[in-house]
Amino acid sequence: MRYVLERVTNPETEPVTLAQMKTHLGEYDDVTTRDDDVTQIIQTAREWVEDFTGRALIDQRWRITFGDLAAVDPVLEPACACARSEERGEHVYLRKSPVIALVSFVSVDADGVETAVDADSYELQDADSKWPRVVAKNGAIWATGLYRIVYRAGYADRDVSPAEGAEVVPARFLQAIKLYGEAIYDRDEKMMQVLIDTATSLIRSERVELGFA
Repeated sequence: MRYVLERVTNPETEPVTLAQMKTHLGEYDDVTTRDDDVTQIIQTAREWVEDFTGRALIDQRWRITFGDLAAVDPVLEPACACARSEERGEHVYLRKSPVIALVSFVSVDADGVETAVDADSYELQDADSKWPRVVAKNGAIWATGLYRIVYRAGYADRDVSPAEGAEVVPARFLQAIKLYGEAIYDRDEKMMQVLIDTATSLIRSERVELGFA
C-alpha cells in the first residue's frame, strides 16, 4: 500500500505568540520593524517541530490518500513511501497525531468521483497516541482502489468552547519553537547548530518512529 500525506489547512492560531517570541529574542515590544519577519519565523519553527515529530500542535486538517495511486495519477505512484503490508485491507496509520476527529473517508474512482465509505465499517483507534489509525470493523475489507481520509489533528481543539490554544500544548514543543526560531532569526554561525540541537533534544522523545513514514 502506498500513500500521500498532505496538509489541508493550517492552524488558525500559532502556539507561540508574536509577543512571546519577541520576548524570547530580546526584542522590545514597541519596536515593530521586524514583526512580519518574526511572525513568519514562528510559523516556520512550528512547522519544523511538527515535521520532525510527526505531531500536530494546534487544530489543523490533514488528508491521507492511499491505495492504488497510479489508477488515478501515475505521477503520484513513484513518489509515495511504502506502508507496512499488514495495513492492507485492515487498517491505515494516519501519520499525524494526536487526532481530534475524522472529517471524511471516501473511495475515489478512476474519474475522481468520491463515494463515502460506510461509517459502520471502520473506526478511529488510539487517537491520542503517536500511532492513530483507522481500522476496518466487522470483517470489512477495503477493496483494491484509491481512498482518502481527511481528519483534524492537534493537541488544541479549536471547535470546543472555549477554543483550546497553547495552554494545552506540551511545554517542550513551545520551547523548541522558540529555540529554533532564535536560530534562524540570529543566524549566528556558532550558535545556530547549538540552538537547533537543543530544540531537537527537547522534542526527540515525541518523535513518531513508524519506520516507513
